Amino acid sequence: MPVVEVEGLVLPKLFENNRPMAEHIECIRALELNDNDVLLCAYPKAGTHWMWEVGCMLLAGRPDYDKRTKENVMMEAIEVEKLQALPSPRLLNTHLYPSMLPRDVKNKKVKVIHVYRNVKDVMVSAYFHMNQMLEDSKSTVAEMDKTFLDEKCIGGNYFIYMKKMAEFRKENPEVPVFNVSYEDMKEDPTGTVRRLAEFLGVPTSPELCVQIAEACSFQNMKIADDTKQTPEWFERIPIPKVKFYRKGEVGDWKNHLTVAQSERLDAAVKELDGLDYHFRYTL
Repeated sequence: MPVVEVEGLVLPKLFENNRPMAEHIECIRALELNDNDVLLCAYPKAGTHWMWEVGCMLLAGRPDYDKRTKENVMMEAIEVEKLQALPSPRLLNTHLYPSMLPRDVKNKKVKVIHVYRNVKDVMVSAYFHMNQMLEDSKSTVAEMDKTFLDEKCIGGNYFIYMKKMAEFRKENPEVPVFNVSYEDMKEDPTGTVRRLAEFLGVPTSPELCVQIAEACSFQNMKIADDTKQTPEWFERIPIPKVKFYRKGEVGDWKNHLTVAQSERLDAAVKELDGLDYHFRYTL
């Protein structure tokens, strides 16, 4: 897969639209946000699709799916002119480093949602996703941690991303951030919907929270995804239909990782000790 590196972050070149990626990142930094816009940040395969659907339903006040996929408002892959033209409140999403976010996030104290997931399930999910995208890939499960742990991993290195997000929150305490784990969402989906509604300051009800949690169950989202509108840049993906929903389970890593791989990740995740993360590998 052709890639482009910008400020240490390696991205698929297929994201590039009407300008080079480095120039596009500068345009993202200059993107004008409104006070009621919301920014969803996450490392790839950490639950972005799930949280985006929940957030869209809460902002709309009803348990109906957005007609678009979340990639239609993914900042690194959509022209800033299109992002700017969207009506507010906008729920934009990104896997970019926080240093690449619009300056208005800080200037206007725009609300940020950060979803994170345990590294073992992220790695397994990323492996299957990338092998789907790379038709000629000869990568094996036994080799996947070597690629994943590389600082030049496509989409960015997990540990670098997590540290940068923690630094962003520490250095910008005035920016409201809803920090939630995939595992917490899985364990208490209705409670997560309720807490997010409170964070966003949108009216809701116990019934609506239950309805949104049910609509955003893994199986229901997987079915709904087949009917959604995809962005133009999907045409540059070398396979006909990318599947973003595989299992959505907590602990699937046990079915794929060797003991040695699991131990290597246990050692690597110690880099994040002391940061505001609570990692769970099973429920």
